[in-house]
Amino acid sequence: MDCNEYCELLPACADDELGAAESLRLEQHLAQCAACTAELGRLRALRAAVREGTTYHRASPALRARIAAALPAAAVPAAAVPAAAPASRPRWLEWFAWRPAANAGLAALTVASMAFGLTSFMLQDSPQDAMAREVVTSHVRALIADHAIDVVSTDRHTVKPWFNGRLEYAPPVHDMAAEGFPLVGGRLDYLNGQRVAVLVYRRNQHPIDVFVLRGAGSRKAAPDFDSTLTRQGYQITHWQAGGMDYWAVTDASAADLQRFSQAWRMASGGTP
Repeated sequence: MDCNEYCELLPACADDELGAAESLRLEQHLAQCAACTAELGRLRALRAAVREGTTYHRASPALRARIAAALPAAAVPAAAVPAAAPASRPRWLEWFAWRPAANAGLAALTVASMAFGLTSFMLQDSPQDAMAREVVTSHVRALIADHAIDVVSTDRHTVKPWFNGRLEYAPPVHDMAAEGFPLVGGRLDYLNGQRVAVLVYRRNQHPIDVFVLRGAGSRKAAPDFDSTLTRQGYQITHWQAGGMDYWAVTDASAADLQRFSQAWRMASGGTP
């Protein structure tokens, strides 16, 4: 089975509806496929958001009564119609002469549908939130799989050439040990539909992953952050420079991450 076939199993896996055999096959595939792993994480996050954030509002009896009163009334009994005023109502209007209970049910269904549509729209990720979630997912996945570093070195002249031939672009690599952020290595990862470079630095015992994407390929990128975002306990920041998009994530403090991004920009010849 290729990724397209496994993708059909991901929604059922996110809903815990897969059988034992299919779950085993999917787990074996996920262990080797970063793209499917990221998609499964996205589906589970969406499922959790819908369960926790969706609300249901039932129309009150008073609201149902007002809606029913505003709709066309049912046909008046023949005994109540004067003989001199025969009904001249078009037959097609009879389709709208429903009973009050049916009118109330239709109104409640309409209100519920509108509420569901509005809630779904509000739950949609912004491009900034979607990218931030992908960055955190990739960072955590690398830590759990013990695959945080492919090339281990504190020398940027060793780390930078390692990406040659593995990517279609050359990521900048800076030595920022003097600023308190020593380089420890780098790795390849999969983000925003493309293979990307990840540079790994440290602040004391806290790893800082810097995802480097080509600017033209990162269409979900947001403007530079004036501060950091917090997602699932991790600090995230973003900036652009030299045709590249940079997303940094860490479990260090927000102040440390801000100092890191400022030091990087200074090392690139920019302003903090």
